[in-house]
Amino acid sequence: MAEVARELGIILRFIRESLGISQTKLGELAQVSPTLINEYENFKRPLNRQRLEYLLSALGVGPERIEAALTFLEEIRSTTRASGGAADGLSRTRRDLETVAQKAGSLAMDFTRGLLTLLTLEGEGLQARQQAQVLWERLKKHPAERRLLFVEDSRKFRTWALCEGVAAESIEAAGEEPKEAMRLAQLALRIAELCPGLESWRWRLEGYAGFHLANAYRAAGNLPPAREALARAKKLWEAGAPADPGLLNEALVLQIEANLLRADRRFAEALKVIEEALRVDRSGIRASLLYTKAKTLEGIDDLQGSTSVLEEAVPLVDVPQESRLAVGIHLQLLLNLCLGDRAAEAQQRLGEVRSIVERLNRELDLTRVLWLEGLAAAGVGQSAEAEAKLQQVRSVMAQREIAFDYALATLDLAIVLLAENRTAQVRAFATDLLWIFRSQQISENALAALRLFAAAARQETATVGLARRIRRFLYRAQHDPELKLEVTGAGE
Repeated sequence: MAEVARELGIILRFIRESLGISQTKLGELAQVSPTLINEYENFKRPLNRQRLEYLLSALGVGPERIEAALTFLEEIRSTTRASGGAADGLSRTRRDLETVAQKAGSLAMDFTRGLLTLLTLEGEGLQARQQAQVLWERLKKHPAERRLLFVEDSRKFRTWALCEGVAAESIEAAGEEPKEAMRLAQLALRIAELCPGLESWRWRLEGYAGFHLANAYRAAGNLPPAREALARAKKLWEAGAPADPGLLNEALVLQIEANLLRADRRFAEALKVIEEALRVDRSGIRASLLYTKAKTLEGIDDLQGSTSVLEEAVPLVDVPQESRLAVGIHLQLLLNLCLGDRAAEAQQRLGEVRSIVERLNRELDLTRVLWLEGLAAAGVGQSAEAEAKLQQVRSVMAQREIAFDYALATLDLAIVLLAENRTAQVRAFATDLLWIFRSQQISENALAALRLFAAAARQETATVGLARRIRRFLYRAQHDPELKLEVTGAGE
């Protein structure tokens, strides 16, 4: 889906520039914003076939030209696709560029050459990445030490594309296996150090891998070495920039930096970096970048802003190809709606999310959907249903010993019970939370907030207002462990 949208964006730009029409003029003719046209052409917003036909009709171009253009693009790729690596690989295909450019006649020759360069890069990148995938399939069967020996002993494992691919595996592992993410990032860094070619190209690769090493440290909660790795990666990345023809994903690098800044509580800086990532993105990761932006806005307690960004991200996700991202965005959006007193709206959208999660069949994600169903039910006054579902969630989190989520689910249930003045039942929560205080899985500030609630529950003075404030604080404290709760007393 993302690749089709990219090709349609190329076609729109090619035909528009061939006719000498500016984006502003096309906007006037089609009665749309020139900014929207710019986003289509720069792959920041997906363009579908029906929309392209409408825009071309404003230029007096019929839909049959789309098929001709798609055929032309495929011919260009077939002609210019070549073997080889980054900088020197391109020189072997320069002679093909002029040959294919001549087929474009007199239509926007400068743009055609630029387009051919882009497609040459895409072709070479595709081939190199396909080869890297084969190599990774061999490597991943072996333990970490053995993988490193393969790289040390054989030149065929020293390619930029394998470095990129192993770094991507590190990102995938970071959420659930931080130690494996670290090993993979270190492997990517070693591949970069041994990669043939210009020294400046190796710097660029080392910087790229270094960002992923910083991300692995962050995922493991080890911020001091993450900061050091990030600083070194930025220097190498910038020093090697002239040697990179555009193969490595700058937007992803900026996203990693933004996530580390967010973990460091430097939210304003993180927002600037993620905006830059959104500006330079050419690789179709806009939905993921928006997810990072939404998480950053949560850090400054901008729930409305976070919700708006997530709503923008939802239609951009390719669910079959980006299932983990799709689940994350959908779940966070529905949580924001529930927290923002939009439970009825969340309830209407739960069916779509449940269908995605059920196809993936991951128990913890299914539990989180159940949790949202409980929150939405509570928000629309269906207290019996909310109580039953939230009790189930607490049971799962207790069995899995996920302390933070158990505490949050407990507070959600407490809000339901306290709304019905069932303070005696809430009193039992003071005892239920004792194992969390011993678990060492929660920051001191979050534990202090829970102790405040437990004391109020024990004395049966806890209120809905207190439970809501502490719950909201804990949601924020997940992203900002240094945050401190400002509550003057146990009551409203």
